[in-house]
Amino acid sequence: MNKDLKLVPHLVPKPLWGKSAANLLPRASWDRIRADILTAANHKCQVCKEKSRMLSCHEMWLYDDKNGVATLVEFRMQCRDCDQVVHMGRAVKHGGGRAALIHLCRINFISPKEGRAIYDGAMADWKERSKRTWRIDVAKALLERYPQLSALIESTPVPTAAEKID
Repeated sequence: MNKDLKLVPHLVPKPLWGKSAANLLPRASWDRIRADILTAANHKCQVCKEKSRMLSCHEMWLYDDKNGVATLVEFRMQCRDCDQVVHMGRAVKHGGGRAALIHLCRINFISPKEGRAIYDGAMADWKERSKRTWRIDVAKALLERYPQLSALIESTPVPTAAEKID
């Protein structure tokens, strides 16, 4: 499989749903970050380069599966079609899976079979990651630029859904 893909699903583990800068920061702080990223992107999708009035500011996370740390590493502006691919699990659940798969394949110049394998791999990772406890961190470069992101950092792990019930 080609490792230089421009667009792949970024499926957020269930225990981390809602734990984002967009949800946890005061609206004014989030709006400033989004405006910075939008300006840097020249009001275009940073994946497919389409100019769109409807751009999402996507949070890019790295998952350290060994240590259970989810680190916010950057922000990226993306159009609705690219956002559907990134959130492909949600797209599939709400009937947009076929369109997301087509867009994934078009952007990466891959076959539907390869696209399906990428989605299946992302889902397998998501299922495993959703079983574990996570601690949230923010990359140093982001914290230096946006100190308000320190509000996301958690010293205690985010429990899985099963742990919350116990």
